[in-house]
Amino acid sequence: MSYPGVMKSPAVFLWVMLMSTLVLDGCMHTGGDKPIQFYRLTAGSGLDMRLPAATKPLDMDMTVGLGPIHIPEYLGRPQMMVAVTEHRYRLSEEHRWAEPLEQNISLALFQALPGLLGTDRIVRYPWPQRQLVDYQIGIDILEFNIDASAQSRLIAQWSIKRKGQASIDRRSVIQFPASTTDYEAMVRAQSQCLGKLAQEIAVTLRQNQ
Repeated sequence: MSYPGVMKSPAVFLWVMLMSTLVLDGCMHTGGDKPIQFYRLTAGSGLDMRLPAATKPLDMDMTVGLGPIHIPEYLGRPQMMVAVTEHRYRLSEEHRWAEPLEQNISLALFQALPGLLGTDRIVRYPWPQRQLVDYQIGIDILEFNIDASAQSRLIAQWSIKRKGQASIDRRSVIQFPASTTDYEAMVRAQSQCLGKLAQEIAVTLRQNQ
């Protein structure tokens, strides 16, 4: 882009260059001088992910489809969120998710379920039309944030469907101690919530195959 007359005035040229530098620098920071921190969820993160010995392993010939997974619209933003009261939330511009939260949740569960089910035959939604799945796990997350009492809280309605059979419908309400100021502790607790959800899904599927 050219600026008519800029090169004729060294002072104006230096001013334009200075402002451009400030704008670019501001893109990497929020408000002040604090850099943005980015976080990703796992499923487990210090949680004992072993299942009860009595649960029978999944049939190795079965393919499991994970998804679709839905989250509330208010969670579909990059900023991490903490509840100040039951009806009011605080967003942090300095602490953000490294990828869309819905996608992160799907990937975290996708990485955890093979070990819990004892099979790598798991595909994520959307899978190709020609891909046949024996079981489909659908998850509707109703609540997933840190509440005002520093608890990580996950409420999820989920189902397991198999063609020709009635679906299995469950609701999970899971909590782990977290923090309202330590974002590392928040992410760890939310990862534990996801790990517990993966366990409940795996146990239900293995018991009802």
